[in-house]
Amino acid sequence: MALLAAVMASSATAQHPLILAKLKGWNDAAPAPPSAMLNAEVMKTAIAVQGRNGGCLPTSAVIDRLQPATAERYIFNGLIRGQIRNGWTEIVRHPNCGPEVTRYMTMQQTDGTLNTVRVNRGVSYAHDSLIGDTVPLASLAADQSLRKAGAGCEVSKPGTLGVIRIASEDPGLGPDIYGVRYAGGWSEIWPVSLCGRTVEVLVHFLADGDGGAYTDIKDEAAKLLPSVK
Repeated sequence: MALLAAVMASSATAQHPLILAKLKGWNDAAPAPPSAMLNAEVMKTAIAVQGRNGGCLPTSAVIDRLQPATAERYIFNGLIRGQIRNGWTEIVRHPNCGPEVTRYMTMQQTDGTLNTVRVNRGVSYAHDSLIGDTVPLASLAADQSLRKAGAGCEVSKPGTLGVIRIASEDPGLGPDIYGVRYAGGWSEIWPVSLCGRTVEVLVHFLADGDGGAYTDIKDEAAKLLPSVK
């Protein structure tokens, strides 16, 4: 671990061969659990989340893609501290709830138990920690858009994030490496529901080379959607 910490503290980026070798070693040492276990975890989380939030209650889950999330900040830090074994993201469809996909992240504790969270609905290249960091900023942009339109209200918590979609990819956008993009940039459209209205917020991400990303949200690019009667 001392070597890993030294590399991280240096000016080397996360694509440094030693970092990538460590990520590969962690991932190889803790392969994904059987699909039946992951599917059960996803369903348990989906039903719990939808039970709290309302809306369509899934009756099944189809995992379209499974990939390691070893480099995602929460998983990475947990591995360094010896608190977890590994983590994975699942791109899932719930056929009875519509065509959009939902992304989940499953973490395996050191005793083998699993814990699954819902990351987002729709398609996003931002990993779980990055989404958590960005939601308050997107909500602020939505709030400003509503106030300019005379539709604002007093709020005490961030808005509800809807189905995300990719708006564009910058030239040079790097591949997903163990759950993180280390190079390039991209833009996403985040529908944020606040004050009974929905605002589509354009979020641009620029990878910082260390597993995170800089975000750029321009208030003037936010689009207030018509109210639903």
